[in-house]
Amino acid sequence: MFNWKRFFKLTATFILLPAVVLISLYSLEQQGFFKIDQIKINVTVKESQKAFVRPYIESLNQKLESFKGQSLWQLSLKQVSQTLKSEGWITEFRVSRAWPSGLEVEIEPYQVEFLIQSKEQKGVTEFYPVTTNGTVLSKVDSRQAPSVAVVRGETFLKNQKVREGAVAILKSLPPEGKLRRIHVSEVGYDKKDGYWITLSQSDMKIKYGEDQFELKSNRVSQVMDYLENRDLKARVIDANLSKKVLVRLH
Repeated sequence: MFNWKRFFKLTATFILLPAVVLISLYSLEQQGFFKIDQIKINVTVKESQKAFVRPYIESLNQKLESFKGQSLWQLSLKQVSQTLKSEGWITEFRVSRAWPSGLEVEIEPYQVEFLIQSKEQKGVTEFYPVTTNGTVLSKVDSRQAPSVAVVRGETFLKNQKVREGAVAILKSLPPEGKLRRIHVSEVGYDKKDGYWITLSQSDMKIKYGEDQFELKSNRVSQVMDYLENRDLKARVIDANLSKKVLVRLH
């Protein structure tokens, strides 16, 4: 015997209930219930670079304002992603809908490896931040600039390969000791000697040449430990030699 009661229950469960839900959602959509009214940006950034990214976040926030008022149902996440991809300071991001009327954006900025110092304008020193992949970002002033090494010269602005070399040197430095990155005040480059760095604490200049940066950093670090143990102070350390390191003392 056919069970009509069970049939009606199944009909209500699989047909009528979804239909009611869809009609309700359509009605809410027509009333503007799902119009985007809030966009939340979460940024994962080191404490030392918070001031640097703040203006970039403010600028991005203004660009994302154009998505407000759109239906969250109909919003193209691809369009939001394209906006984020165009931002040179962002390395990774994730976009998600926050029902019923919000949008959440999670961002990880590139780390700034060093700054290219530009000519002083009206008494204000400006810098071009350079990211891990050697990309030059728009200028910032000294108040916004993160505390990283500085480079000077048009060569760094114009030559991607030279910038990548500077990044490679900074990455080759040991995480501990007197040669770690926090002690580097300046990175330089010229065609004769290649790359060199200066240390902020001692004003020591270290010559690297054009290649084998990790090997040379290890050698220099050992030499610096040797000098410190014997209370000797170096003026220049030339690591741009095949099998040895040349030290010029004060």
